[in-house]
Amino acid sequence: MTGYTVEGWTDLFLCAGGAAAALCGLIFVGLSVNLRAVLRLENGRGRDSMTGRAFEAFAALLIVLVVSIVGLTPALSTNVLAAFVLANAVVNAISPCRALLLGRGKEAPTAAMLLRLFVAAALTFTLVAAGATLILGRGGGLYWLPAAFVLAFTVAAVHAWVILVEVVR
Repeated sequence: MTGYTVEGWTDLFLCAGGAAAALCGLIFVGLSVNLRAVLRLENGRGRDSMTGRAFEAFAALLIVLVVSIVGLTPALSTNVLAAFVLANAVVNAISPCRALLLGRGKEAPTAAMLLRLFVAAALTFTLVAAGATLILGRGGGLYWLPAAFVLAFTVAAVHAWVILVEVVR
């Protein structure tokens, strides 16, 4: 097993994909339960404060899920997987950038927003590193994916906590 072939990574993809699917369902249910409170805060704080967090949580988990599903495809070319991981890095960067743009011209970004952007950037970086080094055949390849998956689960857990608990305080 190396970081440059898909063979041998089945267990990681199975574990990460199953966990991501389960957590996606839990976040969806939690968001549904607190929908009124989330929308009330959204109207009070401005667009994207809570729904942006929900989107980022879902996006992070869906990235893990779809990368895992594609990674489990039999006889998959490493270049195809690399291109798919790179495409998902771009998708991951959309919502935090949108949140930053929506807040532009208002007050200075809060520490929470800066942390949100930093973690999103770290996730994007690890996905880019995984895809790029997989194509290059050196620099880590698929060994970047566990870090990306841990960051994605962290993003989702933090946003889920805010949506489920902090929203009702």
